[in-house]
Amino acid sequence: MKCLTGKVVSEGIAVGNAHILRPNSIVRQPILMELEKEKFKKALFLSTEEIKDLIEKNPENEEYLSIQTLLLEDPLLSQKTLLVIEQGYSAFEAITKVIEEYIELLMESTNSYLKERTFDLADIRNRIIRNLDQQSIEKRDTPYILICEELHPSILIQNRELILGVLSQQGGYNSHGAILCRQFNIPYMIAKVEVEEDSILILDTRKKSIKVAPEKEELLQYQILLKKLSEERFKAVSHEGFKFLANVSSNIELDKVVEYDFDGIGLYRTEMIFMNSNRAYTLEEQYEIYLEAFEKMQKKSVCFRTFDIGDDKQLTYVKAYKKGIDNYIQNPELFKTQIEALLRANRYNTLKIMFPMIYNAEEFKQLKQWVQQIQQNIHNHSSFKLGIMLETKEALDTITSFSEVDFISIGTNDLIASIYHVDREQQKEELQAYLNDLLFQLKKVIRFCDEKSIELSICGELAAIEPALKEFIKAGVKNFSVAAPAIKVLNHVYKEFN
Repeated sequence: MKCLTGKVVSEGIAVGNAHILRPNSIVRQPILMELEKEKFKKALFLSTEEIKDLIEKNPENEEYLSIQTLLLEDPLLSQKTLLVIEQGYSAFEAITKVIEEYIELLMESTNSYLKERTFDLADIRNRIIRNLDQQSIEKRDTPYILICEELHPSILIQNRELILGVLSQQGGYNSHGAILCRQFNIPYMIAKVEVEEDSILILDTRKKSIKVAPEKEELLQYQILLKKLSEERFKAVSHEGFKFLANVSSNIELDKVVEYDFDGIGLYRTEMIFMNSNRAYTLEEQYEIYLEAFEKMQKKSVCFRTFDIGDDKQLTYVKAYKKGIDNYIQNPELFKTQIEALLRANRYNTLKIMFPMIYNAEEFKQLKQWVQQIQQNIHNHSSFKLGIMLETKEALDTITSFSEVDFISIGTNDLIASIYHVDREQQKEELQAYLNDLLFQLKKVIRFCDEKSIELSICGELAAIEPALKEFIKAGVKNFSVAAPAIKVLNHVYKEFN
């Protein structure tokens, strides 16, 4: 038996046979230009249809896949690839060259969101290449542990029923693949490991270990442990004085939230709804989506973040150049429609509206007045709460001026990037470098919220990382908003403190 260590990005235990997704390799061969063009067009069409089919079968993951649809349907991608083919390259070489140029350009950006798009680009490159018949991938009917160079969302979504665990050479805690693995409860580790196809593996994230060809006795012990774990149901336990809230991007995710008995929704990313269409949703369409969310949550609070488009997330029907209030000033009708739909759907008076990327109290006051005016114009008398996602250094520095907010949700991902310039991918790895100072910075927020009776929560990946979660609880934070599968982390830490 060989035992190695790796970096954990999604917790759990997996036992199974290795299945290797082999990387592409370029082979220079004589080509017929028109034939290569047709091969590329066909592969592009097939790839687009596959993604659309995946969206139809996995609507809960549309936020990841719709981005790839937009990339595949971008006419510039097709035009540039065809031009490269005309220079004497094969379709395989051409799409590889064009995508690599895009990736290199994005990697030069200081924007973490744009850097994350490199994974989507690499994913569609691999899909197109597979449809060119240039990559050999054996399809399996039995479950396996996926071994790959880097994990792409569509591979995971397409094969999640068969994937027991993932082991990749590259990746990060906040990559789309890692986030999806946590959502699907799939163990995922990052390590450079050489294994043979069908080798028996044990991934144990508790020990950060990867065991290759384990002894029969140890294999049996792990199989018994897995059976025991599969019979357990991760559900919110009694946690008096605390609120365990969930982060979601679609109504389909709410089924798991209800199953785990969360206290409510701490973050509903409404921009993901907007990104699922090439046109603006109507008032009635939004109303139906929001009403369904309220109905599913059975009178528990639902916090909707107003659409967070701009800067690095652009839509054809949205005029926005940076995140935050600029979204709404540039798109007043879109904002008005969303607010009106939310207010009309608020039949249980459990609505919370949260504004993202707020820099100062004046921005919040302006948006608050706007919402109140919309409510007055439609003669709506429902009650609701208004708050902010605290994710900018400017807002943190002037937090005592936000006395009019009903609640504050600390968006750790962007706030850490704003203060410490730590890329989202490295935030877990570099936790010890900034955690103490972050806690010091947040103490004034905690004191302010206590003094003004403002509800405070931690929202973001940091709330699901045990060392950070424990420190937040020690500092006096009582409310945490996480992805649904992270309920087991909240339960475990809560039990330690009680």
